[in-house]
Amino acid sequence: MRNLRTLLGLATFPVALFAAQPIAMNLKAPEFSGKQWLNSEPLSLAARAGKVTVVHFWTFGCINCKHNLPSYENWRKQLSGRDVAIIGIHTPEFEHEKDAANVKNKVAQLRITWPVLLDPLMENWRRWEQQYWPCVYLVDKKGRVRYRWDGELEYGGANGERIMLGLIEKLLAEAD
Repeated sequence: MRNLRTLLGLATFPVALFAAQPIAMNLKAPEFSGKQWLNSEPLSLAARAGKVTVVHFWTFGCINCKHNLPSYENWRKQLSGRDVAIIGIHTPEFEHEKDAANVKNKVAQLRITWPVLLDPLMENWRRWEQQYWPCVYLVDKKGRVRYRWDGELEYGGANGERIMLGLIEKLLAEAD
């Protein structure tokens, strides 16, 4: 038994060494689908040409999603007045998360002030080929997804908030 524990410990140890990192991409961002928005009139990525957009997929019952919310709020404050928008896409995992009134209450309770698109039929989830809650995408000025972060930004000391902020700054510095 002792050898098995040792083997299991050694087998899982290297995984713990690797924190999440942003994934570089270069794909056309799928346009938003849906008309139910909180904190905003309907938005489109096409109308955001020349601006950087942070798109995050979440659901209010996901603790990992909640752990990322302070990072988005920090970015919103730090990047205020610049051509950056944070947009949440609320894609439910459970039945009670599909109810728009429940989402509206949670958005207010969590003090989310940025636009939130309701995705009860998972249309955006499928368009973006989503797999995880939470997931953060950085869309450049040309409407291309350039980076993705799966999971919590700060899990295991990953320092994702700072890393992704640096990438947002990089995208802002690029020519239109």
